[in-house]
Amino acid sequence: MSFELVDTTYEPYSQDPGYIAANEALIDGIALEGVSRVADLACGTGLLSQLLIRRAPNLTVCAIDLDPVQIGIATRTFQDQGVRVVDSLEALRAAGAGAVHLRAASAMELPFDDGEIDLIVQGNSIHLMPDRAAFLREVARVLRPGGRFVFNSVFYVGTFVPGSEAVFSEWMKEAVLVLNRMNAERAARGEPGIPRKRGTHGRAFQKDWLSAEGWSAALSEAGIDTFSAGHRPVPISQKGLQLVGAYGGLAEVLMSGYPVDIASECLQEGAVRAFENLGITEVPRNWLEITAVRR
Repeated sequence: MSFELVDTTYEPYSQDPGYIAANEALIDGIALEGVSRVADLACGTGLLSQLLIRRAPNLTVCAIDLDPVQIGIATRTFQDQGVRVVDSLEALRAAGAGAVHLRAASAMELPFDDGEIDLIVQGNSIHLMPDRAAFLREVARVLRPGGRFVFNSVFYVGTFVPGSEAVFSEWMKEAVLVLNRMNAERAARGEPGIPRKRGTHGRAFQKDWLSAEGWSAALSEAGIDTFSAGHRPVPISQKGLQLVGAYGGLAEVLMSGYPVDIASECLQEGAVRAFENLGITEVPRNWLEITAVRR
């Protein structure tokens, strides 16, 4: 199998039906009465913002992500959908209703005034925040009293359905075998092996994941009380796992130190092989969903 053109952005996975369904369920469960000002943090390609605008076209939404590539994709998507996109937060405030502002920025330093935001949403990225306590304090700062913080994540204690761990182990084993094959082919051609830079890592896979109870405690310390917390089972298809592996942000974590395009290719082919080896069509995975309220 060959993946000569590897799209390592988040866009392909953000269009996977399983991923969309999980986030639709999250957004559909949010009560939007009294909500006009929304922040979408670590927004990626803007899926949560799109789902919110679809439900309530009069919202004003500021979507933030560190990666300008993702912001570019999100901007084009909103423009194609006929949503009004404004180029500054000041223009968003002046718009009053029915507009989106997208910016490449850190969720650790939010550009909003104290108590300015009615609702903050965050899709499958809270585990990436480099300083959890500082981030939650920043969320609490910009939320108005009674404002809500709604997020989901698959990187938490409880995400693995009992018995499913073997699938992900098989995936990684097969991805490494693909890498070994690539190196053997290079050696046969008299070429050097695939370079690897040691010492790289990613926060998403550090062993400090929290349980639902752990997140509730962390939120409470920041002045945000958990209103509801639950687990949503979402199966991952073979295609879905390929798309997960193709995403550069995850590939650089799972195969730390290797060039992202090569790591992505190995993970995609490894997903196909793992599903074939195990004779399965999908693997279950739990998503954590939390709704919390600013005191």
